[in-house]
This record gives sequence, structure tokens and C-alpha cells, in this order.
Amino acid sequence: AGPAQSGILTDREVVSLFLHFTVNPKPRVEFIDRPRCCLRGKECSISRFQQVESRWGYSGTSDRIRFCVNKRIFVVGFGLYGSIHGPTDYQVNIQV
Repeated sequence: AGPAQSGILTDREVVSLFLHFTVNPKPRVEFIDRPRCCLRGKECSISRFQQVESRWGYSGTSDRIRFCVNKRIFVVGFGLYGSIHGPTDYQVNIQV
């Protein structure tokens, strides 16, 4: 549902990457297949909701996810969710 269906890649590039991730031995791809940085170790995804059945209501207060760790971590991404009724403009303030 990401780059493969966005039109950013050609059909040939999509097939090449699909084969790279699904078959052995791995065919050569035109893209760098090494990690972009030195992040190593276990990757964890943190979700605010275990499941979303219909919709979430906004009460006007700030939302946050807070967690404590006992060793160094790297936050490599985050996601924001918007309206289920179509495109909407939002003003957000992200603090890490």
C-alpha cells in the first residue's frame, strides 16, 4: 500500500523489488540494499490503540504516547491519522 502502489516506481522496479524480498537467491536490484544508517537491534512498533473499530473522537485536549526506556533507543518514525471523511487540513505540533 506504499511506494509500490503510489506510481513513484516503475512496474519493472516494483517486480524487481518484489522478487528481491520473496525469492532465494536474491536477484540484483538497482537500489542500495544496505541499511541507510547504523541502527541495529530489535525494532518495536508502538501503537496508541490496540484496535480501531469505527472512529476516535477528539475532545480538544492533547494526545500523547509516553514511554520510558532503560537503554538508548532511536525513534525512526511516527504516523498521524486524519479524518475518515476525506481530505482535511490539520495544524499539529510534534514534540520528541
